[in-house]
Amino acid sequence: LFGPVLNPGMGANCVASTTIGVLWCFKGCSAEKIRNSFTFVPPRPSYSVETDSDEDTDSGKLAYEIEGFRHSPLYCRAAEICEVHWVETKRGNRIPLAWVGRTANPQLVLLHCHGNATDIGMMMGMFHEISRILGIEVVGVEYTGYGASTGKPSAGHTYADVEAAYDFVVSQGVAPDRIVAYGQSVGSGPVAWLASQRELGGVVFHSPLLSGIKVIDPSPTSCCKPSSVWCCFDFFPNDERVRALRCPVLIMHGQQDEIIPFYHGYRLYRACPKAARWPAYFPQRAGHNNLVETDARTYFGELSAFLNSVCKQAEDAGMASPDRSNLADVAPLLTHVTEVGSRAAPVGLGPFAAEGNDDLLLGGVEASAGPTDGRYEGARKGNIVLPISVGRQQDSADDTFF
Repeated sequence: LFGPVLNPGMGANCVASTTIGVLWCFKGCSAEKIRNSFTFVPPRPSYSVETDSDEDTDSGKLAYEIEGFRHSPLYCRAAEICEVHWVETKRGNRIPLAWVGRTANPQLVLLHCHGNATDIGMMMGMFHEISRILGIEVVGVEYTGYGASTGKPSAGHTYADVEAAYDFVVSQGVAPDRIVAYGQSVGSGPVAWLASQRELGGVVFHSPLLSGIKVIDPSPTSCCKPSSVWCCFDFFPNDERVRALRCPVLIMHGQQDEIIPFYHGYRLYRACPKAARWPAYFPQRAGHNNLVETDARTYFGELSAFLNSVCKQAEDAGMASPDRSNLADVAPLLTHVTEVGSRAAPVGLGPFAAEGNDDLLLGGVEASAGPTDGRYEGARKGNIVLPISVGRQQDSADDTFF
């Protein structure tokens, strides 16, 4: 009876919204449990922290728990140049920070918040390459409930985690305008929050999300979508927070992303104030977990150009906003977008590009930022998949398949 009338997008939205309602009842009407079930997928810890001495328990060295990392030249080099510092969040959890390539007088520090399917141990290869190729320091932020940290993961804990990391970096003598916050995938949530609360030199969003629940909208332009029906469950409202940002913002998102669809990055790009919007990088062939691998040279070139601009602004507070001449030609419709980019600084030039970098991402592949179990794609079809988390103790209600 309703077949000819019902909008297909609306129908998909209704199925997904109804399924979430069933899940909510199953979870004891706990919105927090639903958020955490969808969002946080802590893997078995890939590392431990060995303290330097019995007296100093606030610092140490990273030791890999995964055999492959122990025999990887890339990961071994990363561990050798990494300092681990423990910090306590305002919520009472202890998290480790991996400070890679530390120097006496850093030009810039990249405060990195990783995706939800990895930990800082798995990210060490990437931290090393960013530090080596661009000549900057990287501080990897661990989340509560991930890796060697204490507690259980939640959206609220990630805010406290990145805040504690930021405060620690500043306490070490790094000026706020020398800190660039980098949020990958789910990491875009705590980074957007931090940028709305603290002074930063710049922000990088790598495969970001509009908000937590918008990730599972089957048809974002039709009615009855989960983000509207269940807006009370939403978290990480990046699309709202970026509208008020004043520091430069670089957004990178692969157009073939099936975990967090490309329109999330594109709409965040359009939502950024023009005064803060840096030319985006939208590679046509990249997905969610291979944005760097797809074209490492262009990725590092775009990041280098952005960081050079941030550094120049830190050196000269009166500098004009970055050149945005490329933005004038950006098509307003998603279907017409191909790729936007600064094209300003290829790898191998400038203070953030060391010489001899033809061996990009030597010996390693990009760590998975988002879950590869199809949970988000399934949710958009009304199939909620919540597999048992490996290596962590979960409530029995979390081990559920719909």
